[in-house]
Amino acid sequence: MATKPPTPTGLNDWDRITVDTNPGSDFAIIDRVASSAAMAWACNSPNGPLKKPMPLMTAIDGVVHEAILHLLELGLIDIDTERLHGASGWPLHRKR
Repeated sequence: MATKPPTPTGLNDWDRITVDTNPGSDFAIIDRVASSAAMAWACNSPNGPLKKPMPLMTAIDGVVHEAILHLLELGLIDIDTERLHGASGWPLHRKR
């Protein structure tokens, strides 16, 4: 994992950490685990959108929630609470 830049002071101060997204990378493995958890919720859960119709935004919120929760429960990711609470806000879009 790359060293994190300092906690940003504003919405536009976030420097991105380089992530290897190539097939077989650690990211690719975690992505597959998270996607599997999200798909299981969406397709098989009685609370998922295939069993209980819902607006697209609710379904997206549900699959993201399930994926992140699954990775946290497995201990594959950690929350950087110092960075989370030390920032004044979080940008919603990536710099391209």
